[in-house]
Amino acid sequence: MSRIDDLIKENISEDGKVLNLRDKYIGLRGTMELFTKKEALQNLVTLTYSGNQIGDEGAEAIAECPYLQNVETLNLNHNEIGDEGAVALANSANFPKLTKLSLFGNVIGDEGARAFAASPQSKKYIKLDLYKNQFSNQGIKALTESENLKNCEELEIYRE
Repeated sequence: MSRIDDLIKENISEDGKVLNLRDKYIGLRGTMELFTKKEALQNLVTLTYSGNQIGDEGAEAIAECPYLQNVETLNLNHNEIGDEGAVALANSANFPKLTKLSLFGNVIGDEGARAFAASPQSKKYIKLDLYKNQFSNQGIKALTESENLKNCEELEIYRE
């Protein structure tokens, strides 16, 4: 059994709907392996995957994963995700039920902010957390004026 298999076994709920892999420092290689595990992923409703140092390539692997069709809540906080990863996530059609997405504390800039603002996928969000990222007032303006995000009840975008 691989380290990823062990982590899944130790951190998935009994019903297979919640997987909490927060701060496991899985990295890119482990992420690439994890998101091929259909049996572990296909019934997930909540996935917490913060603090795993995945960067843009890891975010792209998640965005391209076909086994996350039931995920409603996805937490990717503190993962060094920048614009490329944000664009991939914003435009992914692999999360038809996703309503809560958290990308707190990444390195997303204006391009990533504009991708979420422009994406039709954003229409279904009731919560989008982009707090403490790297976009400027242009990114904030794109998000706050987005027609796609007008029904989002919690849009967290303040940056320090």
